[in-house]
Amino acid sequence: MTTAIEDGELNTELQELYLEAKQWIADLDFLDSELAFLNKLTANMAAKAEKKGEIEKLTGIEKTYLSLKEEMNAYLRQLEPLITQKKEDFDLGLIETYTHLKWRLDEVLHSCQTVKNSVFDHSKHGLAEGNAS
Repeated sequence: MTTAIEDGELNTELQELYLEAKQWIADLDFLDSELAFLNKLTANMAAKAEKKGEIEKLTGIEKTYLSLKEEMNAYLRQLEPLITQKKEDFDLGLIETYTHLKWRLDEVLHSCQTVKNSVFDHSKHGLAEGNAS
């Protein structure tokens, strides 16, 4: 189903979608630096089995992050002409895409937080064991 953009309120809503998607890109950029930090911290872990598991989780998050960033940039490119050109038709699938991207972003941020807590916990134990010897 397509709808013609004719009123300012709809254009305002599209601009809000665009700005939120731009914020998502900023969140993913922060996630990129967070992943780099966690990879360095994980590389210094003493326990090989735990280290391998955390590296695998981080690799999975990084793959998801990269595909998600591409999809978000495509979404932004889809929104741009709707905002700048009047009477452009659009598919209401934009809202479904928005919901799907938001859900995936929340999931990848949650996954990163979970791994971060685990890596910090393992690092704390490694420091305590190092101080004990």
